[in-house]
Amino acid sequence: LNYVQGDSMSISCLTTTHPLQSLTVKLRRINQDKDIFMYPDISPASERQRWSVRKDAGNITLHLKNISSSDAGLYDCQVYKDQDRLNVIRFDLKVK
Repeated sequence: LNYVQGDSMSISCLTTTHPLQSLTVKLRRINQDKDIFMYPDISPASERQRWSVRKDAGNITLHLKNISSSDAGLYDCQVYKDQDRLNVIRFDLKVK
């Protein structure tokens, strides 16, 4: 995924009939080995302003606004229902 600084991006993490409120969505930064965003929202305020999760037409979608060069890296978007991991999408974000 290639983006220019200041752009916004969206990536679908799962297609499901489960309501978003019943799921946990984690965004993990692989190269830093840390969770940087989680829904329901217990993320640092700085990340909550830029990352968000929506359910649109059955797709659980992760959004990032105001992309900066420091966002570049390898990520996992993980979706859980209770303790069961439903899906993982790995993506490599490149910023020009």
